[in-house]
Amino acid sequence: MGTSPEPKGTIGAATAKSRRATEIRDVFAENYLDYQYRFVEFFVEHLEDVSRAFRGDLQQMLILAIIGQVTLRAVRDAGIRDQDPSLSNLERPGISASRIADVTAIPRQTVRRKLELLRQKGWITQLPNNSWTMCNRDGISGARVDLNEVDQRAIDRVARLFTDLEALVNTCR
Repeated sequence: MGTSPEPKGTIGAATAKSRRATEIRDVFAENYLDYQYRFVEFFVEHLEDVSRAFRGDLQQMLILAIIGQVTLRAVRDAGIRDQDPSLSNLERPGISASRIADVTAIPRQTVRRKLELLRQKGWITQLPNNSWTMCNRDGISGARVDLNEVDQRAIDRVARLFTDLEALVNTCR
């Protein structure tokens, strides 16, 4: 009791990364109020921003994020490092509406309606196997193009969060 399980891929051996994560977790736990304030401030600002971009429909945002992560995982696994890689040489990764419903606890019919809204925006497309994947316009994700301002604010927000948390960790060593 009292020790956290090792991250995936580190079974039986503490890596430098897992040791560092444990050190940081301990600092956050010991300075909970400072950590919690910074994290919640980041999280709420981000949710407010994406809520405005999606006109209050955070389920649509969550579904898009899940589909995007499936695509990004395939790109990373293939070792592609371009900003917006073309997936033409990769098998198009997809995720089914049923799987999205399972992982989000959003009812299947609601997921299907949200998928259709995202498809109409040109952000996702349905594959022949009925799974869903991201759409590109001229080699760039349509969602990335349309949500560029939100994305830029998110980058700024994450940078501020990183700087704040790094300062917290560094002052508590």
